Amino acid sequence: MIDVTSLDDWLEYINAVHPAEIEMGLDRTRTVARRLDVLSPAATTVIIAGTNGKGSTTIALEQLLLGAGLRVGATLSPHIERFNERFRLNGEELNDGRICELLQRVDEARGEIRLTYFEYSALAALLALKEAEVDVAILEVGLGGRLDAFNVVDADIAIITSIGRDHEDYLGTDLEQIGREKAGVLRADQKVILGTVTASVGVVASGLNCEVLRADGDIQIRESRSTWCYRCDALGLSYEDIPRGSLAPLNCALALTAAGLLLSPAALEPRHLATARLSGRMEVFRIEDVDKVEDADRVEDVDRVEDVDKVEGTEVIVDVAHNPAAAGFLSEQLEHRFGCRQFVAILGSLADKDALGVKAALDPRVRVWLTLSTVGHRGLTADALAERIGVPAERAQRSAGEALRTALSLTGPGDGILVLGSFSAVEQARTLLIECSEKCGKLETDG
Repeated sequence: MIDVTSLDDWLEYINAVHPAEIEMGLDRTRTVARRLDVLSPAATTVIIAGTNGKGSTTIALEQLLLGAGLRVGATLSPHIERFNERFRLNGEELNDGRICELLQRVDEARGEIRLTYFEYSALAALLALKEAEVDVAILEVGLGGRLDAFNVVDADIAIITSIGRDHEDYLGTDLEQIGREKAGVLRADQKVILGTVTASVGVVASGLNCEVLRADGDIQIRESRSTWCYRCDALGLSYEDIPRGSLAPLNCALALTAAGLLLSPAALEPRHLATARLSGRMEVFRIEDVDKVEDADRVEDVDRVEDVDKVEGTEVIVDVAHNPAAAGFLSEQLEHRFGCRQFVAILGSLADKDALGVKAALDPRVRVWLTLSTVGHRGLTADALAERIGVPAERAQRSAGEALRTALSLTGPGDGILVLGSFSAVEQARTLLIECSEKCGKLETDG
């Protein structure tokens, strides 16, 4: 038994057990999962794969099932602020002590097997879900699908949200091949829900005789600024004027369809989607008074808001769109929610991401680009990012505080501020915004 007591100690330890951050394959995870008896973590399991939109779909489905009175466990990956975000029971994160206990048991069960950081996390989550005896377990796949650690579980329902280029060092650049990798979570005769995917995903689903519902045919949505509408004739479901929350209606529609497979129409309440929120996904903050931005690490008079129609001051939208497909989707969501508004954008990117493609997708909506450094071994400095995307060197910012202050000085009448890119960049900005809003007593979260 190793001598670690805090969660930080455990995270340092599991980072060091395996020499590689990522090693594709299921044999290690499956062996330890058998030892822990977690290959069937719940009565019903939903697995969610795809390039973008997985986290939003997970949270939306969780909210719908909790609204129907079910016990629900869910996993998220990656986290923004705390490792605890990866472990959810009935809408709440697990505490440090419980996670340490779970990691200890995974470590004891692994024996001689060297697990990666993500494999430790996945196995600990499966153990938590099993022991909590949840009615439904929702598993968000990390990288890929076919060889993802959660794919040791044979899920009852699979959702594939989207297919795009990301993690190209592992998945390649061919979208059809990426689609086949993501479709590796599918099982024979499974109920499957498909978002914006490649033809290859449909071919895999057809070959496995899956019961498929598709966003481009079976599922129909219409969006406006404040509401959206949903229809799925195959499930006999039709809803008008669903209040628009912070999560994209398309991802909510995928979740609504999955809930329709699990719940009776009487138990299904789409209004719960308006309160489904996920850190770093179309989060809206407000800076009321530009004069209160005093220095590079201090931004005051900040408010976190939910109703964009009631915002006064300068809006700051925070989103983890970090690849071109996600940036394109974000651009569409900005149009739906903010019309023709222009933005000053603060972008942070990892070195292996297509930052230029992200910029191109949002250029029509962005007047000025600023860059922010990201941390970690794949991090990219603000200077290097500015050079990569072709913006002046003076647009590279030293800190999130400086970036927000500069962005505020560059906004014109009616402009907003957009913080996007890697989880690292988003964490820096939203942490500062939340800390400052709490100091001012201005943090509000409408329920």
